[in-house]
Amino acid sequence: MALNWFTELPSGVVTNFLVLEALLNQHFVAVRKFRKTSIHLMDCKQGEHESLGEYIKRFNAESLEIPNLEDYVALAALMLGLKPSKFKFDILNAEVTSFSEAMARAKKRISVVDIVNPGGG
Repeated sequence: MALNWFTELPSGVVTNFLVLEALLNQHFVAVRKFRKTSIHLMDCKQGEHESLGEYIKRFNAESLEIPNLEDYVALAALMLGLKPSKFKFDILNAEVTSFSEAMARAKKRISVVDIVNPGGG
């Protein structure tokens, strides 16, 4: 696709590498993969029928795609995305202040649910 585009350029348009780079960026901006930011993480919400384990797994996958994610932002996004539940209430009530602490509590909660209700739910 890029080669076809390049061969169709008028002769003499590309005078140096910087011009070529600018033309490429301008023409192929629609296919460029954009980096995710913490704003994307704020949209990561737990589905109505999604278990805590499924949500935590999905949330972690999303958070790993965000470079230089601040701990307090990750915690805020996690809390914002959790549906109302005993777990969310417990996190708020315990005044959890770090993402890693919230993840540790989620892991314990998920383990307890798996023991009490094998097979999910």
